[in-house]
Amino acid sequence: MSTSLRNGFEKTALTLISAVLFVGFFQLNKWAFSIFEYSEGISWVFLPAGFRVILVLVMGLPGALGLMLGSWFIDRELFTQSGATLAFLNGVVGGITPWLVMRYLTHRQWLGPQLQSLNVLQLLNMTLIFAAASALTHQMVWLLLERPHLNIWVDIWPMFVGNALGALLMLYGFKFVLDRVRRKA
Repeated sequence: MSTSLRNGFEKTALTLISAVLFVGFFQLNKWAFSIFEYSEGISWVFLPAGFRVILVLVMGLPGALGLMLGSWFIDRELFTQSGATLAFLNGVVGGITPWLVMRYLTHRQWLGPQLQSLNVLQLLNMTLIFAAASALTHQMVWLLLERPHLNIWVDIWPMFVGNALGALLMLYGFKFVLDRVRRKA
């Protein structure tokens, strides 16, 4: 098997694994935190936001593409109705925004290639930037597509808080586990 073919299979597998994991965490969040739902699509605690960050940081573009596919799967009923454009763009924003933020932070040298070297303050800053970018891009898409009952000045805050809390819970939990594993090794 050629190296490029093998590389293609690996990236495809990473993309599909990312999609399945994102959908799984979305369902877990829906089950565990449904009482914190602000409105449809917006929750005060959104664990998948943290998983978006982890998948993009660990897997790069295949992780972002997996997030996009996972979002399309979650919104699949919209593709048969008049909301196909919303579903399509929602997936693109959900997957590509975290990847673009990661690329920007890496370019600005605010994020290094060694994730283990992230300290608590860097992790917090990175999480807040990811949460803000995600909330802003989602709200902008919804505004442009004239989503019913949208009030961007009100709805952006619960989405930002939900993304930030969910991401912080996931990332600090992930960092806690990695630190414990590293100490045992």
